[in-house]
Amino acid sequence: MVETGTGGAHDSANNTVTRNGNGSGGPRLIVLSNRAPVRVVRERGREHMEHTVGGVGSTFLRLLEDHGGVWIAWSGSRKAPDRLQLPAHDPRFSLVFAPLSDRDTANYYYGMCNRGLWPLMHYMIPNCHFSSEYWSQYQSVNRLFAELTAAEAQAGDLIWIQDFHLALVPQLLHEKRPELPIGIFWHVPFPPEQLFRIFPWRSELLYGMLGSDLIGFHTNTYVKHFLDCCERILGLHVDRQAGEVMVEHRRVRVGAFPLGIPADHFATLAASERVHERADRIRRALRSQIVVLGVDRLDYTKGILERLAGFERFLENNPEYHRRVALVLIAVPSRTKLADYATLKRQLDEQVGRVVGRFSSEGWVPIRYLYTQFNLEELIAYYQAADIALLTPLRDGMNLVAKEFVAAHLGDDAVLILSEFAGAAEELKEALLVNPYDIDALARSLRQAIEMDPGEKATRLRAMRAKINLNNLQHWSESFLNTLSGVSSSRIPQLSGAAAR
Repeated sequence: MVETGTGGAHDSANNTVTRNGNGSGGPRLIVLSNRAPVRVVRERGREHMEHTVGGVGSTFLRLLEDHGGVWIAWSGSRKAPDRLQLPAHDPRFSLVFAPLSDRDTANYYYGMCNRGLWPLMHYMIPNCHFSSEYWSQYQSVNRLFAELTAAEAQAGDLIWIQDFHLALVPQLLHEKRPELPIGIFWHVPFPPEQLFRIFPWRSELLYGMLGSDLIGFHTNTYVKHFLDCCERILGLHVDRQAGEVMVEHRRVRVGAFPLGIPADHFATLAASERVHERADRIRRALRSQIVVLGVDRLDYTKGILERLAGFERFLENNPEYHRRVALVLIAVPSRTKLADYATLKRQLDEQVGRVVGRFSSEGWVPIRYLYTQFNLEELIAYYQAADIALLTPLRDGMNLVAKEFVAAHLGDDAVLILSEFAGAAEELKEALLVNPYDIDALARSLRQAIEMDPGEKATRLRAMRAKINLNNLQHWSESFLNTLSGVSSSRIPQLSGAAAR
């Protein structure tokens, strides 16, 4: 639960955040995101705020606690206060809520973001729905975020905008506060220029992003796609070697910053006795010699139906593994109000039922289907219980589940099968990389994983874990922010404190 409190002060003259007498020695941070790190919860007729973040969101909380500043976001509810001071016991930064109306939620969030930009960014053109009403509300919400930021920001603050929900904010904010260093990180893929061209407001979106000093993507492939769009759609000069775009006598830096996970935290949880005991209980309940695991939000970009088809083909081609292999399919509910997701849920239910009915025998059930969300400790237990992770997104910005699975297997005794269309595939090349559209290839990869020599399993996992430990979540945040500081060095000092450790 989050309680309100009083915050510290910022001395813009010497760029030092003052918190109860302690200074960070670095610039304040202004974070913008669609959703806030807290939500309004109603219990027994009373409302309170509780934390919702993990992973990336926790990193932003740590950075803000270290440097002070403001987090501007939508609370997901119209009942949230205008502002909170966090942490409640020792306030160090402000959480400012963007007040979105029901119309904003319908047309900006469920409309343009989830029915327009999300499928476009994932190359799912048949799922794209565009309308001028969606776009008008998207512009309106982005203006609101820019106005809130312009009012909250002080001289020397670093502005870090998150994701495609707020793509127009950089330019809108640059027009109001040109002295502020602005960075945006794109957490989803960025499509090739030929696909991006179908977006009716393609130029406006690109120019909106180019109001930044720094634009970050997960992979070099997405960087290339964005630079292609700037050059071929906007006709701007692009320096590919330097990773820069010239916009009105300004140089905008564009780079790849692969998102990591808090690897040390996963290793600590994975080593705990409670997680080991939970993993043992899961394996006993499954009554299967070999456990295959798939974990995703229920989303049409995740290739869940293709994964099931590949597992079914494996069972068809390898009858000797019947009653020895089970697939645990965890599907986390997502965007349940949208028709595309309701359709996917129905198709998944039907496909699971068909495979289970076709192959179950003598008390053996080939699929355990869990439509729910687990806490992190429970999820790590499932990672440990599995011998194989089968992750088959049709397109994914990164896919952190792949990294989490590797981090959770301290015994080096598992195999990762990963779609070549996940951003993580550019890092985790030691995984068995597959084309999720090739059902026969999925089936062959499953057999290869089952029959892989223990020494090869260990070699592959150790190599991937070394990468995960090196490029962890802290490295990602400090790399982005220090690059933003560097490209804006004439305005601000280099970031110091926890983000530079």
